[in-house]
Amino acid sequence: MELNHINIRAIDQEAMKDFLVAVLGLEVGDRPTFDFPGYWLYLDGKAIVHMQACDRNPDDVGWVDHIAFGPFKFAEKTVELDAAGVAYTYADVPGLDLRQIFVPGPEGVKLELQCPGDAGT
Repeated sequence: MELNHINIRAIDQEAMKDFLVAVLGLEVGDRPTFDFPGYWLYLDGKAIVHMQACDRNPDDVGWVDHIAFGPFKFAEKTVELDAAGVAYTYADVPGLDLRQIFVPGPEGVKLELQCPGDAGT
């Protein structure tokens, strides 16, 4: 298992993108066609920061939306989560053979478990 990326929320995505590019030397790169705006910022060819918009409404917990780990096998991991009584949701990434399992945790922490090769299963 490895840390895959961190997803952050920003009210002003342009300013946040420009800040991360200027300070960390990240590069704006390809991003799947999600139904919400955002950016994927790359380091050495890997999208390590994913960005999405937020409006800081009361449901928003902070600027970190989730932290992603992987790789996992979807069927094996969901059996394990079900057996442990852990709640989760899942989604397929548009245009990629990737299924995501989202697991909410205490104090607003959300984990994304990436399951490459398992989209549509």
